[in-house]
Amino acid sequence: MNQKEAFLALDFGTSNVHVTLIDSATAEAIVGTNKKYRWYTPKSNEIELDAEEVWGASEQAVSELLKRRPDGIHILAMTFSFFGDSITAVDKNGNALYPMLPGFCGRSGEEVEMMAREVGAQEYAKITGNTLSTLSSVSKILWLKRNKPEVFQRAAGFYSNQQYVMHKLGFGNVQDTTLAARKLAFDVKGGHWSEPLLEMMGISREKLGTHIVESAATVGYIHTYGNVKLPYEIPVTIGCHDVSASLLSAGVHPEHSDTMGVLMGTYEQIGYFSDIFVDGCNDFKDSLIFSCCYNSPFKGKYTVMDAFPTAGALLEWYCKNVLKDKKSDIGQLIASAKLDGKNPLFFLPYAENFHGAVLGMGLSTTLEEIFESLLESLAFQFVTCIDYIRSTRKEPFSKIHFGGGGSRSDKLLKLRADLIQAPVGRMENIELPSIGACMLAGIGNGIYRDVDDAAAKMVKGVKYFEPRESNLKNYESKYKTYKKLSSAFLEVF
Repeated sequence: MNQKEAFLALDFGTSNVHVTLIDSATAEAIVGTNKKYRWYTPKSNEIELDAEEVWGASEQAVSELLKRRPDGIHILAMTFSFFGDSITAVDKNGNALYPMLPGFCGRSGEEVEMMAREVGAQEYAKITGNTLSTLSSVSKILWLKRNKPEVFQRAAGFYSNQQYVMHKLGFGNVQDTTLAARKLAFDVKGGHWSEPLLEMMGISREKLGTHIVESAATVGYIHTYGNVKLPYEIPVTIGCHDVSASLLSAGVHPEHSDTMGVLMGTYEQIGYFSDIFVDGCNDFKDSLIFSCCYNSPFKGKYTVMDAFPTAGALLEWYCKNVLKDKKSDIGQLIASAKLDGKNPLFFLPYAENFHGAVLGMGLSTTLEEIFESLLESLAFQFVTCIDYIRSTRKEPFSKIHFGGGGSRSDKLLKLRADLIQAPVGRMENIELPSIGACMLAGIGNGIYRDVDDAAAKMVKGVKYFEPRESNLKNYESKYKTYKKLSSAFLEVF
């Protein structure tokens, strides 16, 4: 019997880690597992993760997967994808001094205002390619400096989760270009830490990390993953930011692509690869979305992206805080929603900065109507993102490919197709970050010749959903009203 060859892929999301064995010839998920970790909310505007808990969850998941690994599977390499925009203060031994502060934690609003005064939102966008907001790790470091001076003083470094995991594996303080850029203190055109932002924080570049490698780089070899013994020595590919990995596995080519990729998860993120830096970010006038242009996994290329932070997170909020049932079947709730454009409610999904609202409620309003309006608002945010992405280049896009957990629902994809009046496709394998990380590992370890060879092996079929003219008519006026309400609301709140 021929031995199968596979990659061992770890995808760190904002609430759980997925570990999957993926066939290198077919992109088939041979076996997989995942482990959750918690969000902690010490105050109403604060969200934290425990870096050690995140690491421990990955250890458990790797251990469980290896126990379930079928006979005859040879592991070619271990590879990674990571959520971005997080920061953990660590001591000289790489141990966490304070909880991990993710991008969607809104505690650093005052620091963002200070950055706007001292650096300016436009200058910040030119440096980092990102809209100035509380996503910025610079704002989180400034928050620590002002509110936890003992932590700031003791900190030998400020790690992304990628750096934390690499350090745990014995590779020291190493990071790839995409995750360095997602600290949002990186001069993405110059390829180095920004001196004005370093000066503002009052730290050296060493504290952000000076060992920066390409995303397909093999950083070393391991016999164990933490306390988990591996079957033999395995090369480790550092991997990259989950969005960049997802674009690659959604069929977005770094050289010549008319395809947009969409990752639907805690965030809904839309983007493509570009030869040029896109200088221009959303103005936040009628929606709280963020846009960015940052270093891609490929030298000299950029990832252009637009996103909104509370997509999947709002669905979890609804189950936990409205239905009071964490185990509610979100898929069934979505399947039961009408989504016909006749719901009188308008949901403003800006919960990450305490700007969320439900408008139009009456004494007869039902929970089902609130949930339906929530789903509609996320689709409206998607349209806003698509409009921005289309405006960033002259060449038109002919394809939009989806993946991630939220793309499982036909109904949600059909609604998005209706609203933009264009077909949208769902990838056969929706685990986009893991597949993209495997493509990089294959290229970096000489298993695939290049991106085209990797895509031929790993980018498989797409199921398309066509727009329905009748549903667009129902939603046209509602979307216009949504934009007006959103703009007026954000002006005063």
